[in-house]
Amino acid sequence: MTDTEMNTRITGTPPEVMDAVMARHFEAEAAHDREGILATLTEDAEHEPVGFPGAPFHSHDELMGFYEVLFEELEQIDITPVRRLHGHNFLVDEIQYGGRAYNGFMGFEFGPDGKPVDFRLLHVCEFEGDRISREQVWLDVNAIRMQAAVNVDA
Repeated sequence: MTDTEMNTRITGTPPEVMDAVMARHFEAEAAHDREGILATLTEDAEHEPVGFPGAPFHSHDELMGFYEVLFEELEQIDITPVRRLHGHNFLVDEIQYGGRAYNGFMGFEFGPDGKPVDFRLLHVCEFEGDRISREQVWLDVNAIRMQAAVNVDA
């Protein structure tokens, strides 16, 4: 372990570093840049999108498969920050997510042409230095379900 890694473990990852990593992570997701996403994660990162089949994911290969499906089923249009809380080597990030859902996103039928979807999303991320070591993603599944039902004939 390097001196920098040891210092980060003792003092924690500074909030501005966590914020910069999250900004790069979200930018890469919006651009469907899988390599950019992986660059924000440790090699042994655990990624748990709660409610997705197969979660949690424990390797970059598993994550590539997850993002392949996600990018086919969800298109990001707008993200509105709600609040962000920082702790010792972790952050909690709440956003309002706006986009289009396609096909069977989250197990609900949105059709191949997609339908608008808007829901709250919560990230709980743990950090090792300037990388995410664990990420949980909580979606407002009830809001998604209600929009799928409303959008059946849209």
